[in-house]
Amino acid sequence: MKYLLLSLALLLSIQTVQAAGGQPPASLVQTTVVKEGIANSLQNYVGTLYYDRNSNLAAESSGVVSRLHVNEGQSVKKGEILLKLESSILEANLQAKEAILNSFLAKQTKQQKDLQRAEALLNKKSISQSSYDDTYYTLEALNAEIDSHKAQLLSMRLELQKKSIRAPFSGVIVKREVDIGEWVAVGSSVFTLVDPNSIEARVNIPSKLIYTLSQNQQLQATVNSQDVDVALKSIVPLADKASRTFPIELSLKSKINYIEGMRIDVKVPTLKKEKAMIVPRDAVIKRFGNFVVFSVVDGKAMMIPVNVINYIDNKAAITAQGLKAGMKVITKGNERVFPNMPVVEKAE
Repeated sequence: MKYLLLSLALLLSIQTVQAAGGQPPASLVQTTVVKEGIANSLQNYVGTLYYDRNSNLAAESSGVVSRLHVNEGQSVKKGEILLKLESSILEANLQAKEAILNSFLAKQTKQQKDLQRAEALLNKKSISQSSYDDTYYTLEALNAEIDSHKAQLLSMRLELQKKSIRAPFSGVIVKREVDIGEWVAVGSSVFTLVDPNSIEARVNIPSKLIYTLSQNQQLQATVNSQDVDVALKSIVPLADKASRTFPIELSLKSKINYIEGMRIDVKVPTLKKEKAMIVPRDAVIKRFGNFVVFSVVDGKAMMIPVNVINYIDNKAAITAQGLKAGMKVITKGNERVFPNMPVVEKAE
């Protein structure tokens, strides 16, 4: 009914222009000839949207939660601090270790100068070899001690870094499992972070239909009754033992306004074959909520509702009343035309 009302409205607008003595300007379009062929029919399967990047963030260090920087539903950027554990004792020990290291570095500087003087005196035979050796090995011992303190200091700094949990990628916090004052053990889950731009779909299909699909194949799908462009990403080689079906993963061209858990309806090619009209994929467009093609009859565009059976590469297999092999359909410029509008053809 909606299609008929809108079509009538378009026809009335044309008649109004003609009654006023005008004529709608002709639109330049490109056409191609409809061919007859065979295509696999489609079967609808229900799947679910999910986030491909879904991370349960865990603590690498134990401690009491001293500060929370984010809440559930909050967007975060990669590297942003989400939580801090109590680290005052570790920070004090780190400062003490830095002071000790600085003390040894000062001794190292003095010992290096002593060694230079000892070397000059040894060359003049003013000191014995053993006296020079004592100075030399004292410096070597200091160097070893400094290396040890630097390693300990590095370990403490790394441990301090673990007291802050950062976002490994940009996304949204969908779950928080701790609060200020709680004790967190190593490996405890603290946040769940998802990347909304990683939304994909998973659908279970019978094993016999796997061989009708190919990598990156485009399929028809709808989410909330809206058309969605999807392509086959992968076939997961692990069957559901109860239903004997295999999950397929689909990538979505548009990822806006979709969230995990939404239902997706996907039309998958079956083994059943049927006769169809074959046209370029660009010839099939959406008008008034229906798939249509525009044929050219007597120099005018004629809109024909169609049923899409399948997409094969850049071709569409369709059925429609009044559409026959040998007729011409518009492949370019069809988004600008409306029923009975004069057109000028530019054949492929």
